[in-house]
Amino acid sequence: MDKGNFKKLNGYHIVFLTQSTMLGIGLFSLPNDISNVGYNQWLIPIVLGIVANLSLLPIISLCKKFPSENLFKINEKILGKMIGKVANVFLFLYGIISATSVSQSYIRLVQTVVLPDYTITATSISFFFVLTCIVHGGIKSLARFCMFAIFITSWLIIYLHWAFQAGNWLHLIPTFEVSGQQWFDALLNGSVAMFGYGLLLFYYPYIINQKKAFLYTSIGIWTAVFFYVLVSIASVVYFSPWQLDNLLYPVLNLFQAVQLTFVERIETLGIALWIFLILSTSSVYLWVAKKGVDALLSKHKNRTWHLYFVSFLSWFLFAGPIPFRVQVVLFDEWRSFYGYGLVLFPIFLLIVLKIRGKKKNEKEAFTS
Repeated sequence: MDKGNFKKLNGYHIVFLTQSTMLGIGLFSLPNDISNVGYNQWLIPIVLGIVANLSLLPIISLCKKFPSENLFKINEKILGKMIGKVANVFLFLYGIISATSVSQSYIRLVQTVVLPDYTITATSISFFFVLTCIVHGGIKSLARFCMFAIFITSWLIIYLHWAFQAGNWLHLIPTFEVSGQQWFDALLNGSVAMFGYGLLLFYYPYIINQKKAFLYTSIGIWTAVFFYVLVSIASVVYFSPWQLDNLLYPVLNLFQAVQLTFVERIETLGIALWIFLILSTSSVYLWVAKKGVDALLSKHKNRTWHLYFVSFLSWFLFAGPIPFRVQVVLFDEWRSFYGYGLVLFPIFLLIVLKIRGKKKNEKEAFTS
């Protein structure tokens, strides 16, 4: 576990942490999420990448002002103990709900496609056992696992070759026939796949070369955007508008276009390997939730049982007796608002810090 803010993350760790946290389950469903704009959808990840890079500026600015503190401690310093604790509760909820959302989406997918005759209980327990072991190693262990996850899954893009070969490349020509509202809806729905880079606010103190944190995170963002654009292009050239609207996981259908003599169902292999990306994404969010419990219950001191607590809570949120409608609201309908809240929160803190600085200067000028 992480004991103290020892700087242990190199630049490549940040790159892989960023892109692994962003990819996760989003790559599976992104073409369906942004289908509002039809064949123009391959432009959406590029626009979202630009917005993400711009929104990274206030995040870096806040981190530079408190280079040795994570966001939980920054809240208490800027907002005070009481209000800071309240803000930390929401950040903890963001971490635990995001970890649960990614995990349950994947486990439900496995149950539907691979194990339709089995319940999710054994699968989910096994998944969270592995997830807990990964988080137990601390932030550097997470970064190394993210590197491993990318290397073991990124080669799957080779299988997009069949979609490129059979598709109609004229579909890529932007037509812009959709309304502004449809563009806005696509950007809003697609933004869920972009969130993850904001977790820099929590592991910034562990970065060795903090001056280049913006560069490292930007590389991670645009690497993820590259994969998103590639899958979006494959979907646009291969599928019809109706299929883009109605296929929940278009990537799986793209895999079905693959024809190999020695593998009958390549999508099953894709789902099996995708667990590494899901684990890398969920583990970082679960680590954030664990840090939130540290901040709320033990004054930021590391406690191992906090990890076991958040792991059980995350598992219980979707495997326990919670109404399905509540789960849909928590994990599907509110997901974009969680991410936007984290991205916009540093701007609010910088404004509060600026106001406090002005008041302090005015008070010093008055007393002198």
